[in-house]
Amino acid sequence: MSSISSRFACRRLRSTRATFRYTAKTVLIGLSWVPVVAYVANHVVWIGVIDGSSMTPTLNPETNGLAKDVTLLWKLNAKNYSSYKRGEVIVLRNPRDPEGTVVKRIIAFEGEEVRTRFPYPESTVIVPPRHFWVEGDNIHSIDSNTYGPIPIGLVTARVQTIVFPLGRWGSVPTAGGRDPRSVVVGLSYSRYPNST
Repeated sequence: MSSISSRFACRRLRSTRATFRYTAKTVLIGLSWVPVVAYVANHVVWIGVIDGSSMTPTLNPETNGLAKDVTLLWKLNAKNYSSYKRGEVIVLRNPRDPEGTVVKRIIAFEGEEVRTRFPYPESTVIVPPRHFWVEGDNIHSIDSNTYGPIPIGLVTARVQTIVFPLGRWGSVPTAGGRDPRSVVVGLSYSRYPNST
């Protein structure tokens, strides 16, 4: 009787060791992927939830604020100034709160003279080198009309695709904005061909 119980105890011990080894191996493999996932999330692509109404109706068109768009944020090449196009929607560090981020649309590039809105203190402004003039699609957006042109260094990603809700799946439109006013009124100097 004791030999049966000791064999059973040995089998149980081996089984416990095998389970422990398998668990440890799985955890170590999982941990080895953490740097890869962190790198991809910080430098290549990630999924982000758009919060707030700054880009309504392009993003978060539901006025009740309950449904939020989930988007694909493309981070690769985010600091390459010359790769951006007018109308692209970008994520940038909030100039008023560097811990936060905001989502805006590129309206104008370096060297372009922009017709501003209230509360900007002047009626027009020339966008400095390696800066953008950005605005939200919602009339109540706090954007470059409040904090002025933003430097490329604040940009963290492009808002590429709406992935949820599924009924809105697709590319983020590059056409949009508050109204059809002519924002760019002139070109003070040409864009720098070597801006990277």
